[in-house]
Amino acid sequence: MTTLVTPAVPRQATRRGAPRTAGSPVAGRDRFVDAVRAFGTLAVLVLHWLIPVVAWDGHRLDIGNALSGGYGWVVTWPLQVIPLMFFAAGAGAWWSRRHATEVVPFLRRRLGRLMPPVVVFLATWAVVIAPACLALGVPLDAVRRAAGLAPQLLWFVAVYLLLLVVTPALLRAYSRWGLRVAVVLAGAAVAVDLARFAVGGPSWLGYLNVLCVWLVPYLLGFAYADGTLGTLRRRTLALVGAGAVATLAALVAAGPYPPSMVGLPGDAMSNMNPPTVCLLLVTVYQVAAVLLLRGAVLRALDRPVVSRVVGYVQARSMTLYLWHLTAMFVVVGVVLFGLHRALPAAWTAQWWLTRPLWYAGLLAVLAVLVRLFARVETVGVPARLAVHARTAAGYAGVACLLAAVLIAITKGTLATATFGPQALAAALLALGLALTALSRTGRAAVAARDAA
Repeated sequence: MTTLVTPAVPRQATRRGAPRTAGSPVAGRDRFVDAVRAFGTLAVLVLHWLIPVVAWDGHRLDIGNALSGGYGWVVTWPLQVIPLMFFAAGAGAWWSRRHATEVVPFLRRRLGRLMPPVVVFLATWAVVIAPACLALGVPLDAVRRAAGLAPQLLWFVAVYLLLLVVTPALLRAYSRWGLRVAVVLAGAAVAVDLARFAVGGPSWLGYLNVLCVWLVPYLLGFAYADGTLGTLRRRTLALVGAGAVATLAALVAAGPYPPSMVGLPGDAMSNMNPPTVCLLLVTVYQVAAVLLLRGAVLRALDRPVVSRVVGYVQARSMTLYLWHLTAMFVVVGVVLFGLHRALPAAWTAQWWLTRPLWYAGLLAVLAVLVRLFARVETVGVPARLAVHARTAAGYAGVACLLAAVLIAITKGTLATATFGPQALAAALLALGLALTALSRTGRAAVAARDAA
């Protein structure tokens, strides 16, 4: 994802005692981290496009999950790659640490690149796609479900923003204590799960793990970037990875953790929302696996075709991430409402036989969407638009306002049972107005600082 892109900056001195490795860029990008990020982006697409089981009975759109049946959950163990995305983000944060000494300037720089694609995505759905679908005769229930599902991808952006906020403090802590910070956070995540499941604590405790769990791969990204992980022997990585897989299997067998590493219908709980210690174990074995494969990955990147694919995905990763569900909705809509055909049941012979055509159609539609919207990510917003949203607060405020409009249009499809649609829309509206006002009052100061 472009939110995770590492700026091309000269390499600085590594943490004292940490070896300099080929993985740390001298002047430019780390090809291995770019490849990890590109793999993560493509894995998200593959997993999400595998999931949908959609049926239309003439009145209501039923949306199921192909992974809910049989052993579909097995796919989530290698393809739940969010830990790798945060690992790559952490490496990028370490290499750009000279820009992260203060929270506000650091957020301004990162959000200036992150928010334009998000704002364009939300605006297009709220102002163009949803009304156009209704004008074309797509049933209202189907439009509501699609418009409610598409922005759910922004949960990743929200967590990444949270990590960005704590990055300056985290960099200082890591520079002083190293990976002991990650060990403490992992221990805190275990304590949170024990409080939830062994002691019967309140469910809201689980959301403490949004930081405790996701900061661990972020910190491992630091450790890769400064060379610490480069000192680990291959045998050690293999044993650690195998131990994490075995521990995860034992936890799932003992319960209460479900076997899927993503939320599935019918499960009593989710390992993702809020994150559990299971995702810590996924982090460990996935990071160990990619480090074991690092040499092979770098050799593959010497091939021009592989290098071009990684470069293409890297430069457009946020666009690919934001729009891949929209591409899927287009294909499903054409099949259900254009061709008036039913989608095959999951895991049947017909389902398997149609997978190549299914993925080819999705890729074709996504290619068109990327062609339309990638320029916002690869080039940036025009200068005239940037004048009206110069600060990170301005971008975030616009995004909140658009999200509030989208929730109002979909009548709260995005809202949870514990946080109603009216309250969620009102909160986003108030936050958006406050951030927009803040960006306006701070514009003169920002302009003066930029000029300096």
